[in-house]
Amino acid sequence: MSPLMYFDYISPYSYLSWKWLKKTNRLEMFDFKPLILGKVFSHWGQKPITEIESKKTYLYKKCKKMAKKEDIQIHLPFQHPFNTLYTLRISSKEICEKLNINQLELIDTIWDLTWLERINVADPDILAEQLFNRGIKKSKELIDLSYEKEFKTIILANVQEATQRGIFGVPSIFYKNEFFWGFDSHEDFFEVYE
Repeated sequence: MSPLMYFDYISPYSYLSWKWLKKTNRLEMFDFKPLILGKVFSHWGQKPITEIESKKTYLYKKCKKMAKKEDIQIHLPFQHPFNTLYTLRISSKEICEKLNINQLELIDTIWDLTWLERINVADPDILAEQLFNRGIKKSKELIDLSYEKEFKTIILANVQEATQRGIFGVPSIFYKNEFFWGFDSHEDFFEVYE
């Protein structure tokens, strides 16, 4: 079984994780599982980081330092927090397979729109247009499918699956009944995996 990677586009640490894995040619080894981070927090009775102003400020500074250290470009999104529902639904393996879209290319494009170009990906019309302009020609079909119950439930099932495994944040890698939380835990995972 491939290692699972749980993520949400709202998380700058998930963004850094993705870009680092891409830079080190390791994306294809994972099965990427989008989930709603807010629902994970709710499950565990946690407040979202963005609701605690000093924590939010610290988070942004820390992410910028980590990005600089890893030579990864990062810009704060158009607003934060923002609604990631549409981006998460269209990023599922299932919806990509249905439309014959490369999931990794789609996810990478959404990361760039969000954390580099500061595009309002929370608006489904803007999201569809921006994806189309970047070569995802079935972007309208992706958005249309995201309204269907089948694909709405996938993201919720990912939340349930993750919390049942004890996961409380993203990015989290799950492999052989163990999880590795946070961008800074990737080296620990690779020691076990490789």
